[in-house]
Amino acid sequence: MTIAGSAPINAAGGLDVAVKGGLDAALANTVLSANGQTLKGKANIDLKITGPAASPIAAGVVTFADGAFADPINGLAFKNIVARLEAHGREMTLASMTATTGNGGQIAATGHVSLLPEAGMPASIHIGSRNAQLVNSDLVSSTADLDLTVDGPLARAPKVSGAVIFKTLEVNVPDRLPASLKPLPDAKHIDPKGFAREMLALQRKQKAAVGRPSAFDVALDVKVSAPNRIFVRGRGIDAEFGGELKIMGSAQNPKILGGFDLRRGRLQLLTQRIDITRGALTFAGGLTPQLDFTAETTAADVTAQIVVSGPAAQPSFSFTSTPELPQDEVLSRLLFAKASGSLSPLQALQLATAVAQLSGADTGGGGFERMRKALRVDSLDLAAGGAGGPTVGASTYLTDKINVGVRAGAKPADAAVNVGLDVAKRLRVQSETRMDGHTSVGVGMEWEY
Repeated sequence: MTIAGSAPINAAGGLDVAVKGGLDAALANTVLSANGQTLKGKANIDLKITGPAASPIAAGVVTFADGAFADPINGLAFKNIVARLEAHGREMTLASMTATTGNGGQIAATGHVSLLPEAGMPASIHIGSRNAQLVNSDLVSSTADLDLTVDGPLARAPKVSGAVIFKTLEVNVPDRLPASLKPLPDAKHIDPKGFAREMLALQRKQKAAVGRPSAFDVALDVKVSAPNRIFVRGRGIDAEFGGELKIMGSAQNPKILGGFDLRRGRLQLLTQRIDITRGALTFAGGLTPQLDFTAETTAADVTAQIVVSGPAAQPSFSFTSTPELPQDEVLSRLLFAKASGSLSPLQALQLATAVAQLSGADTGGGGFERMRKALRVDSLDLAAGGAGGPTVGASTYLTDKINVGVRAGAKPADAAVNVGLDVAKRLRVQSETRMDGHTSVGVGMEWEY
């Protein structure tokens, strides 16, 4: 990198500086690595900067190629990053910027930034994508279309507006909680070295920053929609959501209007399937969703409710019933339709397995989920059935609105092929053809209240 020219010591003079050469983007990793992020690529700079320091005039080009960015903690990964920035007087034009996501989708950005430091560097940038995998982690995976605009002073309070349309959003509730999820109580670090010292310093800096209000903020006006295919799975949960919400306010004080409605849902406990009667999926901040589900069923003259709440990474399960019973008794009635004191040794072991599944101490129904992934279907269902025996069903989405499923059982009447069509937000047409020749067509409307 070569920098040549002159610059004023006081505000009276003007700039006359030429900057030319190349930079390795890995230089930024010194700062990024503290958060587990990495950046690579090559930037080539050929700029001429003149005029007063408070309002510089620039001419030239900055290009970036062979770029890649990775943030494994949050599941972000972009490769093949290419950009071209052109300087014309007091304006920098982002002629093009593209990046490839993990599924082969692409994100692109164009726009301009005014070189006016006293005005906060006003800008107008458009960001768009089609079928781009925005996040892919053990907890959340999403593919979406973006149509966003960033306007206003970038250095102060820009505004982000536009739309995000999710094609798929999968939230995986961990079957087993890691032993290191929480630090030991009252633990103190004595003479930390290397990476441990860096992380402790970062934690102290973050805690100090929380207490200080920042002058920088981002205004929000974003519509987030997903007609369906928002799945929450794991720890026995299998639920699908759809809907839309509006994010208003600011990044420091967001206001969320609307939400994602429950389309269908069930909770599998050993051999028992319990329908989820109410569900809400929210994002209070960051990429970790908050769960709020209620599954309800009646067994052995007891109406039981299972409430799932908290962050998807560490949800909590609680049990209530009418009449009121202890939580272990509620679970015993749900699984075996009798009191825990009258369980056989094998049933008592199954009850302990169910408790371990819900607490995250055991993988529980992990085998069932692995089977669904191996079959590459959106939904896999095992029901105890009636006198004819159990039935197995699987379904998948062909498009955002068309769902095709099959069901197999011991008798021809239990085997069928069904097709569902989402005509509108609350209107669905369902047809079914059974192996015994019976055919049916139904129209359903549903509301959450």
